[in-house]
Amino acid sequence: MNMVKINLVDVTDDCKDGRATRFNTCFHPVDQLPVDLSKPSEAPYSFSRWLPLIIKTRNVDPSAVQTVHLSRTQARLLVDASATSIITGELSRALEEDLIDEVAPAFLSLQFPPEGLFMRLTGGSPKDGRWRDPNRPSLHSTDGIILRLTTSHRARNDIVNSLESGSVTVDITLLPFDARMYSRREYRVFCCPTTGNMTAVSQYCWHKSWLFHGRPGTALKPVADKIWAGIVVLHQQIMNDLKPDAELDNLLLKQGFTFDVLYDEDKGTTELVELNVFGAMSGCGSCLFNWVDDFSLLYGECKDVQFRVTY
Repeated sequence: MNMVKINLVDVTDDCKDGRATRFNTCFHPVDQLPVDLSKPSEAPYSFSRWLPLIIKTRNVDPSAVQTVHLSRTQARLLVDASATSIITGELSRALEEDLIDEVAPAFLSLQFPPEGLFMRLTGGSPKDGRWRDPNRPSLHSTDGIILRLTTSHRARNDIVNSLESGSVTVDITLLPFDARMYSRREYRVFCCPTTGNMTAVSQYCWHKSWLFHGRPGTALKPVADKIWAGIVVLHQQIMNDLKPDAELDNLLLKQGFTFDVLYDEDKGTTELVELNVFGAMSGCGSCLFNWVDDFSLLYGECKDVQFRVTY
């Protein structure tokens, strides 16, 4: 592993016009790429597929995981309500009664622990939705869940994708809220197509200084080495979990994958957060890399793995 430090000034300059072009790129058109690629399927990376491994690495009791299955009718109602709620940040007045009568009952059996719940759909969390309490991102009520879902672009897109793919239900997974889950503690790992070998690692919060930079008495390379050691273990667990006779698992290897991890310095642990799609034509942000400029590296044509952080 080769640690590479990126000047935060360069990252900030790249973002000053509102859209980065050197870092955290995604959705590249085919004419920008050195080889002919197709847009990858996101099906192999579904949260439910990888949930058992995720909770195992995070020491979450399986009994604490709760799942809600929304009917297509309930899901469509959430999409309809989001048309105005995404703009206003409020529950749709026109559809509020319908949401209470038709959608809320799906969540009545939920148990809310003192720390609250974290909500995850198939393709992502509705982290861009409105928090009922601005100082508390955890969910503590059914109305808070519905507000979060209907004010989130991410949730709307995920639900629409499920409906368009013909899913019988839209599944929502809820876990006990974990206050340690903080983007500056997370890292994205890139694994190239066919082999699934790791090619690159980046701090997830690419537009800010690395959490450990400038911390008095902290030697940076040993920290990166600890994080890397944990990443290696998680990567092996992912590879071991792949089923040779499973079509989607084979597709995951064919397409490549990324996975996000949390490094808890207090516990000295590295834990799996989620798996995501891989590729220059995908919606996966490349963090401190560029899908085109770093194509050879990310796609496994270089010898060393790069671990990029800012300073």
